[in-house]
Amino acid sequence: MGITTVFSLPKMLKEFFNNNFERWLSRRIPAGQEHQLNSRNIMIYPTRFGLSYIGFVALVFLLGTNYQNNIILLFSYLLASLFISVMLHSFYNFSQLRFYSVAQQQGFSKDSLYFPIQVMAKKTHYDLNFYFTKALSDDKHQKITQCHEGSFEVNLPYLASSRGQHQIGRVTVFSEYSLGLFKSKSVLDFGHTALVYPKPKRLVAGQYQLSSQTEERNTYTEQTVNLVGTDDFSELKSFVRGESRARTAWKQLAKGQGHFSKHYQEGQGALQWLKLSEMPSNDLEEKLAYLSFLVIELSASNETFGLELYTDIANNSANIAPNSGAIHQQDCLSALAMYS
Repeated sequence: MGITTVFSLPKMLKEFFNNNFERWLSRRIPAGQEHQLNSRNIMIYPTRFGLSYIGFVALVFLLGTNYQNNIILLFSYLLASLFISVMLHSFYNFSQLRFYSVAQQQGFSKDSLYFPIQVMAKKTHYDLNFYFTKALSDDKHQKITQCHEGSFEVNLPYLASSRGQHQIGRVTVFSEYSLGLFKSKSVLDFGHTALVYPKPKRLVAGQYQLSSQTEERNTYTEQTVNLVGTDDFSELKSFVRGESRARTAWKQLAKGQGHFSKHYQEGQGALQWLKLSEMPSNDLEEKLAYLSFLVIELSASNETFGLELYTDIANNSANIAPNSGAIHQQDCLSALAMYS
């Protein structure tokens, strides 16, 4: 019991510090799509090299004091003044930058999603680095050695490991210019979120067939409904004043059988549904991956289809009604991403 408490104490202290630091950040640097760096949101602290530099200055000062050597004391003062000058120069290099970023991106799991950050500068800046504060080791940092006056874009990658709605968190921007003695840093919150769809998994031919939504659910049908169109001849009807003469049955009219007009029909298959319950797998994530593949394939060929994820009456309204087009595709993929 005592050993467990001792070992959990550092973890508890770390969580306590992180929670309080997050609350402080929320007050100090609130969320927004646009941020400008200034004295309120810039943090400056010595790097490891900077701390070593301070230790060296302190050692030189002690030597000069101990031996009462004015030259050594003067050298320590010179090093100390350089340290302060570099700190001010670091702030000047990092300040007045403005950032803008769109909050949400969509993509597939196990793919890198790129969040564009627009950077606007009124002067030349050096050594700018960007990364997501809670980034995984696989996520790459973006580095700009020299940023000229004007506007440019940085694409910050985020590796989506699983489907669903992801809260990306804050973006850390820092610079160690100049001399590497100080790190100028800001932790900005753009409200970045990622809607991650299931990674499409190809179905082998014959593994699945679209089912129709009829009076009896979960049955296959090849029935067609007849709609007025121009595909196949259907019947002759008496000519009505105002109809197009292009439909006149001239052969019957020439034989004196009367004035008739031709009518046509076209065949349209019954409404097709993609059903989670009919996917050829026992694993939920694999089923969703198959559905993701089918949604993309059918949308590419402009097919009309619906998405049935729930079979119970209580959640029936959450199913996606048959439709087609890019918006319908995104609605279906979003439903797959958020399915629980």
